[in-house]
Amino acid sequence: MARVTYSVKGLDKLEQGLLKRAQIAGIKQIVRKHTTELQQKAMANASSTYVKGYSTGATKKSIGIGFENGGLTGVTGLGQSYDSYVELGTRFMAAEPLLKPLFNQTKQVFISDLKRVMR
Repeated sequence: MARVTYSVKGLDKLEQGLLKRAQIAGIKQIVRKHTTELQQKAMANASSTYVKGYSTGATKKSIGIGFENGGLTGVTGLGQSYDSYVELGTRFMAAEPLLKPLFNQTKQVFISDLKRVMR
């Protein structure tokens, strides 16, 4: 009887590729999770942040979410043309920041989650 053996070459490269893709999938999941949380918190806090008489709710309704760079970049933003004035203020109007305080809160947890995945 003849002896037959099978071998597969390149398993090391395949294993490294799979591990790399697993990390990217984990990173995408973390980006999606924290971007979505940021949008939800912004929508929840908009009613308490914008309390002046001219408040119509348009800014709250315009809070959007998007993903770029294959899911590695998450974007949460305000969609009105005047939102930068509301967020940062002008010389005649005090700032009513909504996204920056929430971003600063979320940032530390996001970084720690990324570090955990990269280990």
